[in-house]
Amino acid sequence: MILGLLSLLRGWQVIDRLITKVAGHFTTWPADDFARFTTTPIGQPPLQPVSTAQPPPRRPQRLPEPLSIAPGAFEIRFTQLQREGHYGQMWAMLAEDAQRSWGSEESFIHGMEQQSAGAAQVVETEIGTVAIVPEWTDLHRNRTYRNVARLAVRYRLKQEWRELTVYRQVHLVPAADGWRTLCYPQAS
Repeated sequence: MILGLLSLLRGWQVIDRLITKVAGHFTTWPADDFARFTTTPIGQPPLQPVSTAQPPPRRPQRLPEPLSIAPGAFEIRFTQLQREGHYGQMWAMLAEDAQRSWGSEESFIHGMEQQSAGAAQVVETEIGTVAIVPEWTDLHRNRTYRNVARLAVRYRLKQEWRELTVYRQVHLVPAADGWRTLCYPQAS
């Protein structure tokens, strides 16, 4: 009944403005309009509020850098981390079989530090052809993988004063979020 009466009165502009003004004092206002209502001007001249109630300022969120899941981009990233000495980040890029063969992340980091101390440093990595192979068997580990990325990679290495170029065929195994490499410890 009250709703019916209000709907009849809503048609008149004067009554509509009065209802809006009265109802405005008893309802919740949006946060961006909240500063207008820090004081109640009924019966008093409007005063400027000392401080307005505003939500805290938001820090701008930085978008994450886009990462490519292309096999070539993965291999370049892996060698870049090796060149920079970020062996902890490289650990997450290893396939499970390679991680098991290293034993632990600490032994991987120690092994990579020893390897980089006496060996040639990777200066540049260039990816040649990339092919997705339906099935590939790692003859050294006697393990078969499916949907493997086969990359022809050219590494430019530097050891003391001489530089050399090495061509390798690299295999990357698929993972849920991209690729993993089969970087095993060197045989003693």
